[in-house]
Amino acid sequence: MDKLRQAEQTARISNRYIALTTVLIGSLIAVCAAMADLQGNALARAMIEQTQAHSDYNGASAKFQIVTVGLEKLSGDPSVVSADAAQLVLLKRFLRLYLDYSKERDFAKTWVDSYQPVIDTHLNASAGHKNAQLVAQIAIAIALIAVLFSNRPAWLISIVLAVICIGMLTSTWLNTSAAVAHTLANIRKSESAYQRLRGAHLAANQDERAVEELVEKYRSPNGLRVPIIDDLSVKREVLGTHR
Repeated sequence: MDKLRQAEQTARISNRYIALTTVLIGSLIAVCAAMADLQGNALARAMIEQTQAHSDYNGASAKFQIVTVGLEKLSGDPSVVSADAAQLVLLKRFLRLYLDYSKERDFAKTWVDSYQPVIDTHLNASAGHKNAQLVAQIAIAIALIAVLFSNRPAWLISIVLAVICIGMLTSTWLNTSAAVAHTLANIRKSESAYQRLRGAHLAANQDERAVEELVEKYRSPNGLRVPIIDDLSVKREVLGTHR
């Protein structure tokens, strides 16, 4: 009789521990889901910022093409052979703008490309947290089986899986934190370099003056002979969008 009572008490204690393990694993599932959501939000934010940087890159490319067209027109203009001082100044100015906008486009491209590592990191981190959540879900299913049948081996298996899940979460978090800190530093460095160059160009008012001169030089009775812009209003819209 005493042995039977002792066995019942032991089973009751074991079930209590198994139930507690089940609750803890359930909390672990919630943590995995929350961390996966955080990575998803960070991924969306990085992609939005990359899109904004790509818009600046498109603007820089458009201005580079405008100046390239201007240089092609000047180089093909017979009057340049016997150019006066004003034409030579204009030619030199377009050559300088060509170099400036080429550099601006390269800086913008570097800024856009610097987002890709952080995007890949957030993608991998989100996948890692979801994998950890899957392991935790398997663990809680086994723990429920252990509760129903008072099965000690099943309970131990659920504990092992929960520990594996915690290890996956920890590893993913450590790797992600280090990688994101490094890539964010590169992004800010690239953005700062681009914005400094843009600030110098805007301070010199190079964009507006350069295209104004190009528009005035190649305006004809039928309109502009520059294929990249249709009219003066389009040119102003392009410049105003990417200031």
